[in-house]
Amino acid sequence: MENTESTDSTGSVEETPVPGQTPYRDPEGAAALEEAIAAGKEGRISSQELVARICESELLSVGRLQDEQDPSSFQALVLKAPEGDAAVAATFTTADRVPAQIREQAPVMVKAGGEATLRSIAQGYGLAINPGSDMGLELAPEGVAAIVAAYDQAAANQAAGTAPEDPQVP
Repeated sequence: MENTESTDSTGSVEETPVPGQTPYRDPEGAAALEEAIAAGKEGRISSQELVARICESELLSVGRLQDEQDPSSFQALVLKAPEGDAAVAATFTTADRVPAQIREQAPVMVKAGGEATLRSIAQGYGLAINPGSDMGLELAPEGVAAIVAAYDQAAANQAAGTAPEDPQVP
């Protein structure tokens, strides 16, 4: 399998895009999401504000390609805690947050919006952002499902609100 990154003599990671994909570069957005995670943990912002920031941000999923020539064959890395908690899709705010042992197992990186990432997670799976890091956060499968359902409901409400209204008869 082709690795999507290489390390130069200084130890810096240099991303090589998967054919048909753009390299991940969003350090400002990543810093804002990490600040929101910290603020959420400290109670400085509400859980709704944190969810909104996640959905507005870009996340970096790691995994492998089933077929090296087909970017659509990407299979995201799924982690499971030894205690038997639900499996979670591993995502990161930046490539620098991906631990070396994960890079070895999941060398392909794919960037997507937070909402799209949440929608792509199969039922029964949670989401981990920066797993193992102080700047990390984990959402249980129920939380992922609730967020997607809330966004779907908000979209349906907005669509209904933009439809022409029937005049009210007194």
